[in-house]
Amino acid sequence: MMMSLTTTTTITSCQRVNPSTSSSSKTQPPSQKSLKNALVSTALAATFAFSSPTILIVASNPPPAFAIPQTSECATNACDDFDYHDQDLTQTYFTKGSLKRANFRGANLSGISLFGANLEDADFTGANLENANLGQCNLLHTNFTGANLTNAIVSGASNLETVKANDSDWSQVIIRKDVLMGICANVDGVSPVTGDPTAMTLECP
Repeated sequence: MMMSLTTTTTITSCQRVNPSTSSSSKTQPPSQKSLKNALVSTALAATFAFSSPTILIVASNPPPAFAIPQTSECATNACDDFDYHDQDLTQTYFTKGSLKRANFRGANLSGISLFGANLEDADFTGANLENANLGQCNLLHTNFTGANLTNAIVSGASNLETVKANDSDWSQVIIRKDVLMGICANVDGVSPVTGDPTAMTLECP
């Protein structure tokens, strides 16, 4: 009898557990596709949460721009006949300025913009024009005697063949061949800055 009661109790106990087991089995486990979609959604949400503030910070704090001005004071008010000799003008812009007969003797103009300026009869004797931008300038009878024009830009400059270039250095300056012939016909001397013959720096034929 004891054995029968024990067995019955055990069966009854199992039957009590079965309803809950049966109930939970009605809820189907999530499929692999559902789990994958959930993981992708979570990853996207986390990425957006971390990346959005960064994007907003970059957008609200753009890096400063250091553009060369499209014009200059000398373009508005002519600087003809002005005296700039022996001055440090590396922080000055002369873009499209009128600088006829201006005196730049011995001045430091390294890296400055003279783009589009009128430099007719201007005097750059002994001036430092290394890396300067002389593009599209009017260089009619401009005096570059003893000047250092290494790496200067002269593309589009007019009347370049009329300049005075004795004892100057034109290393790495790109000049059209037809214009170069005009300069080379009248050039002589050696650069006091680099010690190189001017004709050699111009790559005269």
